[in-house]
Amino acid sequence: MESLTSSIAVGVHCVKLRTRGMYLQSAVDPNESRLYDSYDNAVFWCVKTQTGFGPDGDPVRAETCRGGRGCCQF
Repeated sequence: MESLTSSIAVGVHCVKLRTRGMYLQSAVDPNESRLYDSYDNAVFWCVKTQTGFGPDGDPVRAETCRGGRGCCQF
């Protein structure tokens, strides 16, 4: 069985941050990068609000849900 992988790192990102990639298992195609643009189309949400915005009203993204944000929890 494959293990799940995620771009979210424990101790770096808020524990309330989620993305669908955390729940999907898929084999990575080594040729995939040549088929698509490098645009990141990951969908993130906050477990606490169940939306794309955190409790502070700011958008939820891997780049923003880190230490220093008032609602961030490790």
